[in-house]
Amino acid sequence: MRYFKLLLLLLAVFTVSCSQEEINPSLCPDGSCDGALYIPFPKDSNGYYHVDLNFNGEYLPRFDIYIEGDDVDPFYYYNDIGVVQAAFESSSFWVMSNGVEVDLVQNTTFYLNNSPSNNEYVPTSPSRKWGKRIVGPIPPQFIGDTITIRAEIYWDGGSKSKSQLFEEKFIIE
Repeated sequence: MRYFKLLLLLLAVFTVSCSQEEINPSLCPDGSCDGALYIPFPKDSNGYYHVDLNFNGEYLPRFDIYIEGDDVDPFYYYNDIGVVQAAFESSSFWVMSNGVEVDLVQNTTFYLNNSPSNNEYVPTSPSRKWGKRIVGPIPPQFIGDTITIRAEIYWDGGSKSKSQLFEEKFIIE
């Protein structure tokens, strides 16, 4: 009886002390989700981008900002697609003659993709997803002004999610 109690006690200790180890992979295949902005304008020593726009055209000028990020591990795909999103925002806006406010940066979220038919931009790695945000239209009243644009990349892995924030400053010329 004594051996039975001892055996029962050992079995209880081993059962309680063991826990199932989670073996889910990291959110991004290389272990760290990373993103970057590509801005096709020169950056000065103070960290400001100088955006030289043509205000003599038929329409108000615009410019593009490209954003790219690592894909998530296939373990976290939804319907065979990795979910990597980006969002941009800025407090800069202007008012049309009819009173309508126009944001310089559209405050919406969009999905990054790596479709082979989408060849407008080539990311730094073929496995990275990318997208584009158009800034504008920009009226001449912004010449000489500084615009601050914030961006966020969000990697969705359910309970394992991550985001990366960016903030860049632009001088309109």
